[in-house]
This record gives sequence, C-alpha cells and structure tokens, in this order.
Amino acid sequence: MKIAIYALAKNESANVARWEESCRDADVRVVTDTGSTDDTVALLEAAGVLVARGAPIPWRWDDAHNLSLMHVPADVDVAIRLDLDEAFDPGWREALERAWVDGTTRLHYPYHWSADVRFYGDRVHARHGHRWQGATHEGLVCWDGEEKVVRIDDLVIRHHREPGKVHKSDLTLLRQACRENPADARMHWYLARELDTDGNEEAAAAYERYLQMAGGSPHERAHACRRLSRLRPERADLHALAAVWNSPHEPEVYASLAGKAWGMKDAVGALYWARRALACSDQNRTHSSEPWAYGAIPADIAYSAAYELGLHDEAITHAREAAKRDPADHRHAGNVAALVRMKSEDGPKP
Repeated sequence: MKIAIYALAKNESANVARWEESCRDADVRVVTDTGSTDDTVALLEAAGVLVARGAPIPWRWDDAHNLSLMHVPADVDVAIRLDLDEAFDPGWREALERAWVDGTTRLHYPYHWSADVRFYGDRVHARHGHRWQGATHEGLVCWDGEEKVVRIDDLVIRHHREPGKVHKSDLTLLRQACRENPADARMHWYLARELDTDGNEEAAAAYERYLQMAGGSPHERAHACRRLSRLRPERADLHALAAVWNSPHEPEVYASLAGKAWGMKDAVGALYWARRALACSDQNRTHSSEPWAYGAIPADIAYSAAYELGLHDEAITHAREAAKRDPADHRHAGNVAALVRMKSEDGPKP
C-alpha cells in the first residue's frame, strides 16, 4: 500500500517541524505552497517534503485543495489531507493498514479540533475517485463508484490551532457556495452558522430555510433547532423539542432543561433532565456539539438535585462524575469528600 500526505501551505514555518515529524511514515509527502514569504518552503524541502507551487485565482478552497491533490502521484493508493496545523498521533500508519480492507474508499477517524471539540474526520481517502467541492467549508465527494467507509478509533489527528488566532469567516464564499448548490443543505447550514457567529440578524431566517430543506445531518439539524430556540424565544420550547426529535442522543437540550429546572428550584425536574444529559455518550460529539454539555455541568446539577432530594448515594456518583469531567475544578473533589464523610458519619453505629 502506497500512502501519500498532501496539504496547502502559506507562511506555516512555525508548524512545519511538528507536521513533518508526525507524517514521516508516509511514502509521499507533497505540499502545495500558495505564496509563502517566510521560510516555509525551505524548511519543508530540508525535511525531504516535495513542494509544489500554485494558487487558484479567484481563490476558492475547493480549487486550492484539488490542485494540491493533483500533485499527489497517480500510483498512490491512499491519500490523506493533513493541514500544516494538524498532526497524527503515533501509530497512524499501522492503524490505517489494519483498517483499509479491500474495497475501502474512505476512513472516518477521531479528529481533535480542540480540547473540547472532537468528532470523526473524513479526509483519509482513496487516491482516485474523489474531489473537493464547495467554495469554502469544502467537502470531499466521491464522483466515481460507490463509497465504502470504515470507522476506526486508533488513527487520531489533532488540530494545533495557534493561540489567539482568529479564524476569518468569509461570507462571500459561503454565499457563492449556496448559489452554486442551492439544494446543498450542508452548505446552507454553514452559512446560517457563520451568520449566527457574526451576530448577523439574518441568522434565524437562514436556520429556518435550512430546516425546510431535504438532507442535512441529524446533528446539524439539532444544532439549528437549538440555536432557533434562543434566536426565536417566542417558540423556544417548540424548537427545543424539535432538537431532541432530530437527535435524541445529544445532551445539549437535556442539560439546558436541567439548568432551567434547577433555577426554578425544581429538584425533581433538574435531576430527571440531568440524568438524560449524562446518559448521552461522548462518542456522539460532532463539529456542531456544544462542549459545555459534555462537561461537568450536567453532573454538577445532578449531584445538587440528588442531594436536595436525599438521594445521597446517587449524589456521590454524580459528584464523582463531575470531578472526572473537570478535574481542574477542585470544588467537585471537595463535594465528593464531603458527601462520603457525611455518609460515613450518618451510617449505622455499633
């Protein structure tokens, strides 16, 4: 099996060493430089990376990545887009070779965008039969044959975003992508999300248009409903229920309802909804997830509500879960110790 890594680069000198070290096990590494003015090219070439040059005019991300893919030799079996601010965990090649059975066209693998945001990526693909599509938020599409996707957990890619770096959203490219593919629900979701992030008053209407379209993933549709529950407060409950209907295995709505109930001093309701949130698997995280709902907050509410209701054993369980989810907050460990001490003191006496 011949494996190639490909990427775009522009002024990425700070990332070269980590990137090239992580992917040395590849047979081919080719980077398309789009106009660096620092020593990115020199560092890559010194590390034995093949450097090509070029950039589409006008700029579009799909054209740029397709140009980068074109520089991958034709005899490669598996191509991996690994951006310069990303890196593999060790052992990636062995994991890929174990998983890539006959007929495989793409792998889904754990992608750690940040400490809080993790989901399954899809940029490990057969060299032939794929291309990038979309002016921005480009997606990899199969245009030749049928996809056979294999999901694995032991090939991990981590994103190493520069601290303080602000990602510039490009609404011009997103609007263009939606004009080109008016039935592409995924692109309309990205447009609505960018408008929402920018505080644009068009966001609510954009989410509503998206939800009227066919397609879209359950996670993205649930995210749109959750956002509408805040942007359209007069219909908040209806949108919250729609979010649960679209993706009942995500904790955000349950955690929000638990917090709302606890704020109203409704311990029974708070415990019920917090339990629902805690029952959601961390494996359901996607790029549309809200990290706080997977953190300590639901467990903290469950602990408090259970204690209020006299369910001390359950309170200890939830307090321990809160400490596990957020070990940096020593308050949770203190709650565990206090509960265990109280249970011991209240236990049967000889």
